Amino acid sequence: MTLLVAGAWWTARTIFAKPTGSIGTQFSLADGPWGKITAQPILVEAPEKLLSTDFQLGDSHWYFAARSAAEVASFLRAAGVDEVATAKLVSLVREVDGKAGLWSVRPPEDIVRGLSTAVRSVLYDQLAAIPENFAQVEPFRTTQLYLEKWLEAEKLPADLITEVKGLMWKRGSGLFFSDYNLVADHISSPALKIKLLEQLTQKASVVLTLHVPSGGSIDDLVAYYGVNGRADKVRPILQGLSEAGGGMLGVSNMLPPFARSRLYRFPDALPGSDLGPACHWTSFNFFNQGAPDNSLHEVPAVQDVLGEKYCQVSGPPRFGDVVLLRLPDNSSIHSAVYIADNIVFTKNGPSLATPYIFSTVEEMLAFYPNSESIRLAYYRLKDS
Repeated sequence: MTLLVAGAWWTARTIFAKPTGSIGTQFSLADGPWGKITAQPILVEAPEKLLSTDFQLGDSHWYFAARSAAEVASFLRAAGVDEVATAKLVSLVREVDGKAGLWSVRPPEDIVRGLSTAVRSVLYDQLAAIPENFAQVEPFRTTQLYLEKWLEAEKLPADLITEVKGLMWKRGSGLFFSDYNLVADHISSPALKIKLLEQLTQKASVVLTLHVPSGGSIDDLVAYYGVNGRADKVRPILQGLSEAGGGMLGVSNMLPPFARSRLYRFPDALPGSDLGPACHWTSFNFFNQGAPDNSLHEVPAVQDVLGEKYCQVSGPPRFGDVVLLRLPDNSSIHSAVYIADNIVFTKNGPSLATPYIFSTVEEMLAFYPNSESIRLAYYRLKDS
């Protein structure tokens, strides 16, 4: 989903830092008005109802935007596909009925498996620009930081792990797996298919814990988390814990009801669809006190809300600001909500296997093309 915005942008000092922490460790956020926060990385596994032995990731075809088979051949060569494979694919490619300028091919298995990681990465990254290539647009994804737990040796056979790793592709620090269908078609055990899906659908997140001081003033914390008229919602728990000797409190308790009820959970499908809510609906409903505004599934409505109710922030962001990921042409490819330091509340895409999570900005950026050229723009509710 693309959203056009304008204005200046501000970059936090930690945005492009090397991701910190791995499963089984904890790390501290930088000190700031959000207080002292500890983060513990986790992997969130999709619920059983989303896992099926019949699951398919896309339709196993590659789609090309081209005027002829010769243009498809040029596309493949430019991506690094060798001449023998290119010739075979071009002999099989056909224009899609009723869709002028769209060609497709079901690539033979030996060609798919024969691609090097480098060629697969270039090819699949380019295929991901065409919506019909669902397996490349919405692949299974992780990063090197979580790969060992994402394909855990104690849960999957070694040869299956090797097979999946050999078919993965890269974009920046992100690792992607699009050829699930090819692998799953050779798995005869239903239990093993489900186990593989359990692993592949895991999404990295963090659990955030706030240290509430004993007996001291909690006014600064109330001011930070109680924006948009919510001071009376957060003060009781902060004050009560402080007066009881202080202690650790989940940052989820600071979220407004919309976000708190969804954090670490997976969405329901939209009516008549096999997809769920996406990023803009999630971000711009963050402070919504009633039923979510479902007009925000559409870009024009988001444009209107952004222009009418938000103003751009030129200084450091604060709790609840909407974060837009912008490309050099001023288009926005994603939105999230700022929480603290380099942590955001985000829904990364409309897939039903994508939960609402806390994420580091680095982890969020890892899955987007041209991440090195992305800039973050922050927007705040007017009069909040």
